[in-house]
Amino acid sequence: MIKIAIVDDNEIFLQEMKQTVEACGEFTSDMVCDTYSGGNAFLQADEGTYQLVILDMQMEGKSGYETAQRLRERGDFTVLAFVSGVILPEPEHFKVQPYRYILKNADPEERGRDIEALLRETKRRICSEMVEVVSDGKAWRVLVKDILYIVKAKRGSLLNIEDKNAVKENLPSNEKLESWYQQLCDQGFEYAHTSYIVNLRSVTKIMKDELTLSNGEILGISRSCRRKFHEGFSVYFHKKYKRGNRE
Repeated sequence: MIKIAIVDDNEIFLQEMKQTVEACGEFTSDMVCDTYSGGNAFLQADEGTYQLVILDMQMEGKSGYETAQRLRERGDFTVLAFVSGVILPEPEHFKVQPYRYILKNADPEERGRDIEALLRETKRRICSEMVEVVSDGKAWRVLVKDILYIVKAKRGSLLNIEDKNAVKENLPSNEKLESWYQQLCDQGFEYAHTSYIVNLRSVTKIMKDELTLSNGEILGISRSCRRKFHEGFSVYFHKKYKRGNRE
């Protein structure tokens, strides 16, 4: 499912944008569009579940730019678009890497083209962040960010998934653990043990010989993998911090 959030304190425009998004040819049955009347309301509700966020620049309380900053500080790399009737882009706005800037007074056709481009880009990014899991003639497509860790199994491997909408929390795969590591090592996966690799973005706490995942599960870090795992963890989060706070 692709989740879209529109954030604007003008209720009339908020509903107009929602209608424009849902009427777009790129809007498909696996998409959901939610609306919020302010940045604070959105940030309180958001748990990193939105793939596209459309933000009004001028809102009471937290502005669109301030809301975008908070998203990026969390390490959220969702597709962002700014909407405004009066404010022109400023250099600091691009620090949060908006994909598009939409004018409120644009004609409906132009606004529709902007929304179409946003939805296409969102789908493109999601497809590039998915892997296909094949097991006994069945196949599933899974977002890389939803994989907590992958364990070596008797016949291939087992993917532990954290996703409320997932068909299964543990997906069997015909692929061996070594093959998964070759695919995912550049996306932040590292061996914590010779029998499993961990998605570093899902790690919430790390100690010398154990780690805690976002679902509360605790895994051990073996002595043979300890040094490389800790080094990989440091490098990954250094890169993540730089991306989220780019000058």
